[in-house]
Formats: sequence, C-alpha cells, structure tokens
Amino acid sequence: MNASWPYLVPTLLLFLEVGFPFGLLVPGGDTLLLALGALAGEGRLGLFPLLPLLFLGSYLGHGVGYALGRALGPRVRARFPQGLIRRAERLLLRYGPSALLLAPFVPGMRTAVPFLLGALGFPLLPYLLLTALGSLLWTQGLVLLAFFLGQTVSPWILWPTLLLLALLPLLHRKLRAPGA
Repeated sequence: MNASWPYLVPTLLLFLEVGFPFGLLVPGGDTLLLALGALAGEGRLGLFPLLPLLFLGSYLGHGVGYALGRALGPRVRARFPQGLIRRAERLLLRYGPSALLLAPFVPGMRTAVPFLLGALGFPLLPYLLLTALGSLLWTQGLVLLAFFLGQTVSPWILWPTLLLLALLPLLHRKLRAPGA
C-alpha cells in the first residue's frame, strides 16, 4: 500500500466533515487533528505534507459547503418560518466574518456556517479569504499544538487524553438524550 494514505485519508475526512452538511457522519475533526499532530510529534508522520494537505481539505470542504448552500438555499429557506430566516440573516450577515474564523473550532458549526452563509448569499470573495484564515488557524493550530505536546508529554498521558477528548461529544449527547 502507498505510504501517502496517512496523509490523504485525514484530508478526505476533513473535506467531508466540513463540506457536506447532511447525511455524513465523519469522525470529529478536532480529535483527528490533535491525533495527527501527536503522531507527527512522535516522529511517525511528517509535518510536511500533513499541514498543507489538512489545510487544503478544510478549505475545499468550506468551499463545497458554501456552494451547496448557494445551490440549495432557496429550497432550504422555503421550509423555515420567515421570521427565523430574517433573524438568521441579520445574525450571520452581521457576525459572518467572526463566525467564519471561529466556526472551524466548533463541531457542527464548521459544517453549518459555510452552508448557511452560502444560502444567505454572503459575498464570495470575503468568504473565501476568511475561510482560508479560519481553516489555517484551525488545522495548523491544533496540529502544531499536539505536535509539540507529542514531543514533550509521555504517550501514556497524551493518548488517553486524546481518547477522552474523542469520547466527550458522545458522552455529552448520551447525558443530554434522556432529558432532551
């Protein structure tokens, strides 16, 4: 098997998680980025091509999410109450730039925000520039954080911590489900 799969599979997973808002259950991007960074810190993966490929997967995913929002926007908008649509438009158009920078760090938001901004007709050029910056901060920041931790923290501490981080969203949903 080709030695590029440890780099291409995570890139594809980020692309799918960020780009396709409906029907895809893809592992959490934050945990994936942290695990890849820890592996690189241990010397099992190289930061190059890991960093540029992960950025590319996230950035292209944001582009696909935006394009899907543009294409499906009228149909999606028709299913929501007009008052809710107007409030969402005001909120996203007012805070859109901040939402694009922070959305990659929040599971669910990194998928929803590109789709919603596309559906609301957020201007393309500012979207592409802010998405590039948000994708860069998210992918490079988490990978490099875990890279340095992987070089300094014992694997006996680091990997159980990453496993716990991966399980937290599942535990949170499980705890909320009975009362929701």
